Amino acid sequence: MKAIVEKHKQFMKTKPLDSRVFMIVLLAGIVTTVLSVINTVVEGLGLGAVLSTLACLVVLLVLIIVAFVFDKEAICHILLCVLLNMVLLPVAFFYCGGVRSGMITYFLTGLYLIVPTISNKRIRLVIYIMSLIMLSATFELAYAVFPEWVTPMSDEAFRFDVLMSFILNAFCIYLVASLTVKAYDEKNEENEELVKKLESMTIHDELTGVYNRRELFRVLEEDVMRASADDLYCLFIFDIDDFKQANDTYGHVFGDKVLCEVANCLSEETRSLDEGEIAARYGGQEFVAVFHDDDFDVSYARAEKIRQKVEKLRFFENPEFRVTISGGVDRCGGMRPRYALHKVDDLLYLAKTTGKNQITRSV
Repeated sequence: MKAIVEKHKQFMKTKPLDSRVFMIVLLAGIVTTVLSVINTVVEGLGLGAVLSTLACLVVLLVLIIVAFVFDKEAICHILLCVLLNMVLLPVAFFYCGGVRSGMITYFLTGLYLIVPTISNKRIRLVIYIMSLIMLSATFELAYAVFPEWVTPMSDEAFRFDVLMSFILNAFCIYLVASLTVKAYDEKNEENEELVKKLESMTIHDELTGVYNRRELFRVLEEDVMRASADDLYCLFIFDIDDFKQANDTYGHVFGDKVLCEVANCLSEETRSLDEGEIAARYGGQEFVAVFHDDDFDVSYARAEKIRQKVEKLRFFENPEFRVTISGGVDRCGGMRPRYALHKVDDLLYLAKTTGKNQITRSV
């Protein structure tokens, strides 16, 4: 029993809304017809009423087996609408009291609950119109043309039948409405997650996960360039030493891993955007960080710490490989982004040309 419940939960999570609604309609229909069979027997409406409700039950059982055992949901959904609205309900209408019964409620359920959940728009419209015509004609024939064909109900049976149909259909509508709201909420959550993911993709480097060049310039233009004189921002730029040689020797897959590990060293030592800092990939093997400290020496010490962390990196695929970086640090508060980057780029060049694996700083 537990396995069946779990399988049902999995089905309800993975299937689209129309399949889930179809499943609920079938199950609710089976429960309804079973109760209707019992009701017709108790009320003594005759063999025709019993057989017509039994026919509904058999059809529903066959459809649920074919739909979900043999994976024929779409065709079974269409067959349900056609058989129910154009054959079974019209016949049952005559045998189960006509207008003096709860059958009108089932007519409405067939029209506004079952047919609208067909996924194909054209088929849905055609079946809806045909069902509407058939059920309207059945009502008119039973009420005005051939009222003598209708199996009558007693007042007590009529009240009971209407109450039963109202409760059963109300419960079915509640289930479908709840399912629809849940599906809407799930879709809304998926859309929100997708929007967040897309937003993240637009500001993050796809390979390393740190921020990209676009987001770096946004921070430089909106925060750093507008900073007051006593608000210290420092720009740190570095380049992986001899990275092309590493790519050529060990391959680009290993080179990508080196980039990711170096980026991780940088991001671990950089605070969040909310604190005015950012770690970003500037180019192929170039990275940039904006530090927001109270003292320039602190920013330089942080840059040096990153260099030391990178120098200690080891890779089990190529244990003999060593990675180092060269970089430069300078104050950048109130400066235009390109001018600030040009200044630290000169310091990076100085570090490269005077020995590598070092961080140079402004005076």
